[in-house]
Amino acid sequence: MTSPPRRPSNNNVPPQLPDPLATPCSFLRNNSASATPSLIATPPPPFKYPLPHSPYYDARTSLGSNSSSSTNLKMEDKLRYWRHDAYLKNLYETAAFWGNKVVTITGDSNDVFWLAQIYYNMGQYVRAQKLIWKLMDTSVACRFLAAKCCIKQEKYQEALELLGEENTFADRGYRSLVKNTEGGIQLEASICYLRGYALSQQANLDSAKKCFKEALELDVKCYEAFHELVSNHMMTVKEEWDFINSLKYEEQLDCEEARFVKMNYISMLQKYDHVTEIQEARAELEEVWRLSNNIDVLLSRAEELYSQCRFKECLEITSKILELDTHNPACLPIHIVCLHELREKNKLFLLAHELVEHSPDIPVTWFGVGCYYYLIGQNDESRRYFSKASTMDSHYGPAWIGFGHSFAVESEHDQAITAYSTAAKLYEGSHIPYLFIGMQHLQANNLLSADEYLLTSLQLCEGDPLVYNELGVMYYQKLNNATAIDYFKRALILVEETKCRPQVWETTWMNLGHAFRKMGDLDAAITYFQKVTTMTPPSPSALTAIGYCYHVKEEYEEAVMYYHESLGIRPADPITQDLLERCLEEMILLVNEEKENERV
Repeated sequence: MTSPPRRPSNNNVPPQLPDPLATPCSFLRNNSASATPSLIATPPPPFKYPLPHSPYYDARTSLGSNSSSSTNLKMEDKLRYWRHDAYLKNLYETAAFWGNKVVTITGDSNDVFWLAQIYYNMGQYVRAQKLIWKLMDTSVACRFLAAKCCIKQEKYQEALELLGEENTFADRGYRSLVKNTEGGIQLEASICYLRGYALSQQANLDSAKKCFKEALELDVKCYEAFHELVSNHMMTVKEEWDFINSLKYEEQLDCEEARFVKMNYISMLQKYDHVTEIQEARAELEEVWRLSNNIDVLLSRAEELYSQCRFKECLEITSKILELDTHNPACLPIHIVCLHELREKNKLFLLAHELVEHSPDIPVTWFGVGCYYYLIGQNDESRRYFSKASTMDSHYGPAWIGFGHSFAVESEHDQAITAYSTAAKLYEGSHIPYLFIGMQHLQANNLLSADEYLLTSLQLCEGDPLVYNELGVMYYQKLNNATAIDYFKRALILVEETKCRPQVWETTWMNLGHAFRKMGDLDAAITYFQKVTTMTPPSPSALTAIGYCYHVKEEYEEAVMYYHESLGIRPADPITQDLLERCLEEMILLVNEEKENERV
């Protein structure tokens, strides 16, 4: 395809859009959307007319009243230009007005399609459908537009009837065709994506997942399909990695383009495995392609920090993203959760207020409000807003997770499990909902159910330290301390490998110490408890645990010292106070016994 001119001159033919009825997909000619396509032996021709270099160039330079060429143009050509120029400037009423005139003059199917496209962008979906109804039997492009109109009206079954419920290109060798020389997104891939979206809205997630994967196999540039797969966690960590690396980038694109697309996709995968490869992909995008300030590249870094529980650093990145792209929908949930984890009540309140004022019609707004009320301990209010977010979009997973947390904090295990189970159905490839369900069963002492869900979570993701920690807790409760120690150690190895913030995993070090204490290895237990005391701020629980180990070893002076140190941080702790009293009593008894022995 020839590159567009830098700026149209007075001698240029007025730019026109390519004929949507002459695209490679127009070989579906009968009434069935599932008709068998004919194979294309040669690449489709390039666009006849290049699009303008800028959609906002001055129309007078090519069609002004003083233009020497304007008198040689037919009126319908001028009308088409006016229509297209207004369309690019989002002046849809103007575009529809002149588009209507050119349709009446020419009756050309191409003009009919573009008038319907204008109606679609105006939100007049029924009007657009009626306009192209007679063309749908002979044009896949028109059928695709009609299906999009059905989607907007939430008529998903009707959309599937137009698109067909199977990919007609899957088994016909279409993937092995020559490269798309036009460089655009293949309409076949767009059809697969739209079919998948309709199926996902009907909760047919397995079929939707298949369609999204087929869309990317047909055209790796179809980002919507990739976004649906990744953002909705339709695949496990391993499935994501294997699928993205199996795509035929080089067969569809030139070498440089293929590398660019692949690195972008790799940088956006889940950050629980292949972290080094993801970091290398992001570094290449930053250094080779100068994308260091690109929103998606920054978001990839923020997601990595978030998965490592480095919330303060993550918040710095998300704040930068929101400065560059206010209310970015992919960034907002991470930003909100970081504010919650860092207990930034005022900032979270201000953000939630801003979202309610400017974006009340998106679920992340009410998710943010729910997180604020959850942070300040008003769980009933938080549930109200999490419920509102899930009502606006029943597929919005973060709202269901928040809903579950609001019950979990009140030990309402059954309600929490119900909410997490809904999230698990929506995010079939994510281990997080299964992990939370397992944690609830652990707290309710349902060890058999906890075992089932935690192992499911582990199968879905082997790179999350929290899964190993919870498995360790489960075996600790089963009195299988050796297995518990193994899981705790594996969790800490992952923490070290992924460079997670150590303070977040203080509990795992404590759990490991208690497991060794239960096995009678008090010296090893003290070593792990002391690891916790070196963190900032020092943990009074760790100091009490060290004191208890010395207490059991009958090294009372050491025990008293650690008990006092713990009470210096948390003076009202009844357990430490009780242990200190017992330790002092035993010290006195021991001293008295020694004196009695000396007398004897």
